[in-house]
Amino acid sequence: MTFEELKEYGQLFYRANYKLDSDLETKTFKIKNIKSYQHEQNDEGGYTDWTDNLVTLYNLLSPVIGKTFGFDINFKTRQMSLFFPLKIKTTQADLNKTLPLVDVIALNQDESSNIATIDISKFNDRYAYASSLYDANPIADLDLSDLDKIKPSDSSSSSDDKAYEDLNLNIEKLDTSVDALKELDELTGLDEAKKQIKDMIAIAKINQLREERGLKTPAGISKHMVFVGDPGTGKTTVAKLFGTILAQNKIISENKFVSTDRSDLVGHYTGTTADRTKKVIESALGGILFIDEAYQLSHADSPTDFGHEAIDQLIIGMENHRKDLIIILAGYTDRMEEFLNDNPGLRSRIPNRVFFADYTTAELVKIIKTMMKHEGIVKLEDVKYFDKTVTEFIETNHPSGNARWARNVYQAMLQAQARRVAFMEKPSNDDLTYINNEDVDAAIANTPAN
Repeated sequence: MTFEELKEYGQLFYRANYKLDSDLETKTFKIKNIKSYQHEQNDEGGYTDWTDNLVTLYNLLSPVIGKTFGFDINFKTRQMSLFFPLKIKTTQADLNKTLPLVDVIALNQDESSNIATIDISKFNDRYAYASSLYDANPIADLDLSDLDKIKPSDSSSSSDDKAYEDLNLNIEKLDTSVDALKELDELTGLDEAKKQIKDMIAIAKINQLREERGLKTPAGISKHMVFVGDPGTGKTTVAKLFGTILAQNKIISENKFVSTDRSDLVGHYTGTTADRTKKVIESALGGILFIDEAYQLSHADSPTDFGHEAIDQLIIGMENHRKDLIIILAGYTDRMEEFLNDNPGLRSRIPNRVFFADYTTAELVKIIKTMMKHEGIVKLEDVKYFDKTVTEFIETNHPSGNARWARNVYQAMLQAQARRVAFMEKPSNDDLTYINNEDVDAAIANTPAN
């Protein structure tokens, strides 16, 4: 069983508050009494729309109990009753194998059908365990053979704590002692992105001065931004420098940069996503919230995906914290445009687009040399040979990854030098300091273009 299959069938038990999808309705017409389960009140005070989740349940169960069945769920007792035709011959063990996150505790018959009684009380703990298996190895099928060994979670802990107990936020304190504007100017390439960032800083400073002097400021000016471009084009670096400049100018109240992605914002169960997203927003108040690959929040082809709840909370956060929060959404150009088209509420609140172009050949060569100069560990023995060799490789192989590829080349040169020098009997200081042409050739040969 894949994690996606597990997630969809698992949502049957706790999913709430989503509209009926007409396409999915046609796929589930064979399930008895489906209309009575499309909008049923649950024990959390909301309503559960079952139709979309029944598609996966139907696909899971039909090989075992046939193509027609009905069910009933009692949230208070945490039990489910499953009804299917008398003529179908199956066993309690087969049903338990098909529904691994719950326990089939009985299989009986009445005058018209088989009745399976299913205990769903252990679902949360088992789903959390399955999620951890997926996080450890996303491409493997889930091994759920140890589910019975899982210790139950501590029910005394608050639901709020559980909602975000696994948050792994990267919260950095920005270094306001540096000349961040100068560092921005000195970044290789990115001319258009740097111009746009400076324009944003300029309007923020002007409005700050207006406020300080009691003058009117434009209404509805948004500081939220979208960074678009390929990996390795400096989006995170520029975002941090942008935040540092704002902090240095007292435009934001804290020199704080919080980077996150879907894994922190989106929960596994109903109701947890909103809590997690609020917690992330709270952690970034006064500073910058940077959401990488933001389009992963939205699965337009899955209206029941929890990511929509995170987007709703982000929109609320943008409205409620106009003066003490700046959100930057980052990702590939085409996918970010699709994401914003699918979420017009976000598009209207983030008018600022910053485009990060791929680096040219000359810029990539310069980036590698800048890394070497900045770290001050090694020098090039023959700069002209390095320039010629790396330039020819780039123009022939068109490596992807931009600055990430450049860093890989630099690290490969260090490795090649170490391989050459480490076992010398008495290496000189020059041996330890210089990258020679042999090291350059070895690094280029051992650095994949893609």
